[in-house]
Amino acid sequence: MADLPRFGQDELVPLLELRRQYPHEFMSNKTEYFQREMARYIEEKRVWRNSIMGETRGGKSEVGSTICYWYVNLYNHFLEKPDFKKSFDFKKGEILIQKIEFGIDFVYDNQMVYKSKQKDRVAKNQLIYAQIHQIDEHKTSIGGIGSFSEIIETENINNISAKYNQSEIWIEPDALQTMNCPFGLEVKKKDTVCKVNWCILWKIDALPTGGTQFKFVGWVKIPLHCNQKFRDTYNQLKNSWIRKELTGRNDERNYRRLEAVKYILKHYPTYFEVKENGKPVYGSGKITDLVRLLMVKGELDSNFNNEEIISIVNQCYLLNENPKLMEKGKKLRA
Repeated sequence: MADLPRFGQDELVPLLELRRQYPHEFMSNKTEYFQREMARYIEEKRVWRNSIMGETRGGKSEVGSTICYWYVNLYNHFLEKPDFKKSFDFKKGEILIQKIEFGIDFVYDNQMVYKSKQKDRVAKNQLIYAQIHQIDEHKTSIGGIGSFSEIIETENINNISAKYNQSEIWIEPDALQTMNCPFGLEVKKKDTVCKVNWCILWKIDALPTGGTQFKFVGWVKIPLHCNQKFRDTYNQLKNSWIRKELTGRNDERNYRRLEAVKYILKHYPTYFEVKENGKPVYGSGKITDLVRLLMVKGELDSNFNNEEIISIVNQCYLLNENPKLMEKGKKLRA
């Protein structure tokens, strides 16, 4: 008899339509199939992306972390094989090729933080080939300035992931991500007695028309991982993310604009000096040019668009401690 989740009568009600449409798949345990597919992707040196959705406190993060530990064990096993290393074709120092680990350094509260840390690792030659990452939530800033630029930058990070085989687990409460994810997992049963989470396994395929197809494959049984120290640290980290949300720092891109302002005021104070008549030595046009130059040089880690640059320049005037420029800032604020 197949090892399958046990549902109470009320728990089964929302799943009746799924069972009617997919009677064979509903009674199938596809855990080993899922693990074999992971191994195949690793052996073929392909990016392994999974999207995980489910209710709040339903076990999504725990499922993601267990998958990361599975991936680490499989990849390190393949890395020990001489033939596996032969096909690496990177310049010396371009990327680190070594056994990988999974820990709190590879967990991120959203894609903006993930993008920033990956860019920093590339700049410092600290990127590890085939590293796996867990992004706790994909945040959107609909209508906010920089939202379109954020989409473009995320696409650029996807290029880094493809070249250096950066695998990713995306946690999403409301919907499965479809960005080159071969599989999606929907957490449906949190078995606290057996200490496992049961997930619906969806095969995600892109259609020729541009849409996406989700096919129900079966059930995947994900046990709780054994790293209690990681679990405790992860829970503390998630609590800090909640505090960040409550204090209003939920728009990561707005925070990065403010960080850019602080950096400019600290490292380029001469741009805000004033003449004897009280007018700035450099106008807003020169400061705009400075912001663009700092982005090119990599001193600012985000590619701000024109609207964001204007906002940064205005905030520089508002936050500058020069008394005469503060008057200009008050006028801008008015």
